[in-house]
Amino acid sequence: MDLAKRFEKATAYASVSVSSLEPHKPYPINRAKRISIKYGLSVVLTLRDSDTVVIQVFLPQCYSDVMTDADLDSIISKAVALNLVYKGVCASSKACLLAIEP
Repeated sequence: MDLAKRFEKATAYASVSVSSLEPHKPYPINRAKRISIKYGLSVVLTLRDSDTVVIQVFLPQCYSDVMTDADLDSIISKAVALNLVYKGVCASSKACLLAIEP
């Protein structure tokens, strides 16, 4: 892929907060990657919101910590088809509740 196409793809995704996802809607995971941020390592998921809209979300640390490199590789290689589902917010801790479903 030439440089112009890669630049175009770099801004094609909107980064959104996990809490802005529609509750109980399955978002197909297209891509996953581990990145380094100022707080340590995190996982970024690229999700398909619709046929034309692709979004990226940073997983909260508790979810990033449980994803292994093997999990990321199976998502990248399309060995598994998984969906991210936002379940809402925990009433006591105010943490985002997420699930991975086939």
